[in-house]
Amino acid sequence: MSLNKTIGILGGGQLAKMLAIAAANLGFNINIYCPDRDCPAAQVASKVIFGNYDDSDNLVAFAKNVDILTYEFENIDTKALEELDQQVEIRPSIKALKISQDRYTEKSYLNSLGIKTTQFYKIDSVADIEKLLNRLKKPILIKTRRLGYDGKGQVLIKNQDDINQYFLGKSLAPSIAEEVISFDRELSIIIVRDKKGNIKAFEPGENVHEHGILLTTTLPTSTSEVLKNNATIIAKKIVNDLGYIGVMGVEFFLKEQGLYVNEIAPRVHNSGHWTMDGSYSSQFQQHIRAIMDLPLLSTERHSDVIMYNLIGTVTSNLVNNELAKVYIYGKKDVLPGRKMGHVNLIKKKGS
Repeated sequence: MSLNKTIGILGGGQLAKMLAIAAANLGFNINIYCPDRDCPAAQVASKVIFGNYDDSDNLVAFAKNVDILTYEFENIDTKALEELDQQVEIRPSIKALKISQDRYTEKSYLNSLGIKTTQFYKIDSVADIEKLLNRLKKPILIKTRRLGYDGKGQVLIKNQDDINQYFLGKSLAPSIAEEVISFDRELSIIIVRDKKGNIKAFEPGENVHEHGILLTTTLPTSTSEVLKNNATIIAKKIVNDLGYIGVMGVEFFLKEQGLYVNEIAPRVHNSGHWTMDGSYSSQFQQHIRAIMDLPLLSTERHSDVIMYNLIGTVTSNLVNNELAKVYIYGKKDVLPGRKMGHVNLIKKKGS
């Protein structure tokens, strides 16, 4: 292992911070690129370059001083990355990023692999919404094709009054409509693949969202071993088809003993934070190992765990629980709906 290697991370939020800590523990230097001078990752990075993500000259200069480039979020201009890809390898690949950036492209890609999603439709105008609502005669969920996360960029439409409220007289960004299904629970799986095609998958966790934001992830789940194995098979199919390198999060709806993929995230994922204390390795260690061509570690779960997001607060009673492992991200401003940290409550497996 070379101690002189430098990893570049695009983004300076909590995911970049936890990646940087994992990388530093393996002896790597960490350079962060971020527009926010108060970003959490700046607290732990070897070097921070401040700049906008569409500043190609600044990005090129940043990339010249790193050996591998990775990223903590999807909403990056891929045109800028294609220029960087000529001088430094980007892991995961730009291909995976492009697919995940557009909800219509993402679901079309998943369907092309024979993977089930909820039924979806391309929406280019308000008239498209009206026609679809009249044809289906049931509620639909309108989501922007790009730039949506944590429930942002989506609205439930049940009738013409909803259309008038949200869209009348307003411009409509390219969107998709999804049929609303009544699911039994939400699951996600964290999977990692290296350059040689070796794969490790963490045990699927059960997720609870509130207002579109992840609230808890719990392991173990009451989901059958068959369905958990099926989730792993689906996730493996995706990363193998993409020739993926790094960690990916795959979200599922479980309905009537069937799995529907909701979305894929080509990065470490909020629902994988439980791995920091409930598994023999964390998703952050695994991502760094995969992109730096180090052997992958065991993903076996050694403890029961509930991960709680601290949303809009850092003063939850959970912070002082004697079983709590607490992670405060160091964001400057506490805002409603903002993820300020997380807590892993752990106990002996099976107890």
